[in-house]
Amino acid sequence: MEYIVSRLSEELAKKILANKDTALRYLSELNHKIKVSELASLKKSIPTNDVWKLIVKYWDYEVSKCIIRDLFKQTKKYERGLDSVYAITKLLKEWKKLNLGAVEWPCSQGDFDGFVQRINSLMESGEIKDEKVKIAAVKYRRLKELNTVRNDYLETLIFEKNENIVPTLDHRRGVDFFINGVSFDQKVAKSPTNEFKKDFGEDWKEFAKKNPLKVAEYLYKYQDEGRFDADPRLYIVYLDEDIPVIDLKSKIDEIDISQPSEVTFEYKHKTQGIKRYKTNCFVVLLSK
Repeated sequence: MEYIVSRLSEELAKKILANKDTALRYLSELNHKIKVSELASLKKSIPTNDVWKLIVKYWDYEVSKCIIRDLFKQTKKYERGLDSVYAITKLLKEWKKLNLGAVEWPCSQGDFDGFVQRINSLMESGEIKDEKVKIAAVKYRRLKELNTVRNDYLETLIFEKNENIVPTLDHRRGVDFFINGVSFDQKVAKSPTNEFKKDFGEDWKEFAKKNPLKVAEYLYKYQDEGRFDADPRLYIVYLDEDIPVIDLKSKIDEIDISQPSEVTFEYKHKTQGIKRYKTNCFVVLLSK
């Protein structure tokens, strides 16, 4: 968990502003607000390390929040988010035209090697195996592209929901934005986990709607250990597949993203055993 209300570190400044050029634009806008001679005399030739030191020195959360939000609206990332409805619709039409079937992963993410090994073990000709791998590879690539575009769209919708959201201006693993000055990582999940569905039976969907924090608990509990953390997250969870993209905005509009909820979960580490964690999160459930 990282905070930016009272102070800012150079590391967080780099996460938010991404590069020297953007940082200099930020300092220029900051100078218009607070009028500091040291900022007014800045030149592009200033050493990069000095740029980050100045950002930390003159950090003002309330002033900077507005500047960074305006800078974000000028980025390609924001532009992509705004155009995502068209892009998603186009990608889904192409998927259908290619006769790729259901919009779903051909195998578990990160297990393409295992998938190929399973194909090789089939009692079929090499040509048939080749065709299955070709189709799976196309589906995998296209679904990765579709998910990236859809996640950009969801992130843009979240950004528009709350004036107290400070976004990062580039994709950085671990932090997508700060809400009320606290770092949050946006995670989009295709379901509340198979374990959730198994434990709560046929009525798992209704149970999830009534108990969103339980959904968060399972998502934290069953995350991959290689990417494990207990940091604050904003979970967007699909309870139904193939929710029309046109419905996503209305779904996001219905939720409140102002104060997170506290969730406690246990995680079974391979070497450390079971450990208990407590963190804050938002849970957005998407259903038809």
